[in-house]
Amino acid sequence: MRLITLLHNGLAGALVTGGAVLVVLLFVGGLGGASLPLPLAILLVLAGAAVGGAIQGALVHTGGTIATAIVQPSGRTTPYTPTFSHIQAIEVRGDLEGAARAWAEACAEHPVNARVWVKAADFHLRTLDDAAAALPLYQYVRDLEGAPSELVRYASQKIVDVYLGPLGDEGRALVELRRLIERYPGTVAADEARAALTRLKDARAQR
Repeated sequence: MRLITLLHNGLAGALVTGGAVLVVLLFVGGLGGASLPLPLAILLVLAGAAVGGAIQGALVHTGGTIATAIVQPSGRTTPYTPTFSHIQAIEVRGDLEGAARAWAEACAEHPVNARVWVKAADFHLRTLDDAAAALPLYQYVRDLEGAPSELVRYASQKIVDVYLGPLGDEGRALVELRRLIERYPGTVAADEARAALTRLKDARAQR
């Protein structure tokens, strides 16, 4: 175990590099080159060993860090975003029922991945034209703790669109617009929601 630790800390690199320096010195001396004083020769061998050990230690440490990041990623790494190309292939084949089941399975498999739920909601709204099925998926993203703010805003805006469009529920749309304004003050989304809220109120007052 101690030998493994020494090798991990650069012993192998030190032996290889120091040995190489020694071989070079002996080779040069054998060819009739100028022989170095013994203290200087020893110093060169030790210096070579130190450099080799340092290089190996750095490589081992770097490699270990990379391997650890791959096998045990920390929370600071970018989370994996599934592409679900297999579901898109099902959609292309025209098997919309199969695609709907696949999206349901994907949501169950990734309960905290807001992007998956948004994709599933978009599929129901755009591909199946089923606003009633898309609505709870968007609502899930809107209320999902820790979801990216841009996806939460997108889901919130889609909820408003669903209420104003296919579901025809202006009352619920007004509630969602106020929620957007309160949740994201000072943003473009809040400004747009405020403008939409004003238009809706004016239209209702003129009826």
